[in-house]
Amino acid sequence: GWTRRPPRSLSTLGAHFVWKKNGQKMVNCVNEQTHVLSNGRVHLLSWVKDAIAQDSKYTCLLISESGSKASTSSITVEGSNYQETWSREFASWRSVIGEHEKQLVCDCNKD
Repeated sequence: GWTRRPPRSLSTLGAHFVWKKNGQKMVNCVNEQTHVLSNGRVHLLSWVKDAIAQDSKYTCLLISESGSKASTSSITVEGSNYQETWSREFASWRSVIGEHEKQLVCDCNKD
């Protein structure tokens, strides 16, 4: 039968990922995983977790002994101003909560 081999690290495979956001190298939010397939080949995964308030361009570069490959994605933030949108939503939420509290006070005073 098939026995599971332990996952190899990227460094032992002679490969590594480089992530860039708007041309600047990213370090802290990069995640990587390797999976050994039944045929002995290795599946490499990498992703980033990031919060953005403006349009951003991400580039993932895989560098190995046999060459390199890059993938680029652009993320567009809707709306012209993230902070302004959040402030409007928060004000609306506070208004609804305030009305709810008033209704509870009125209902309690009827008892």
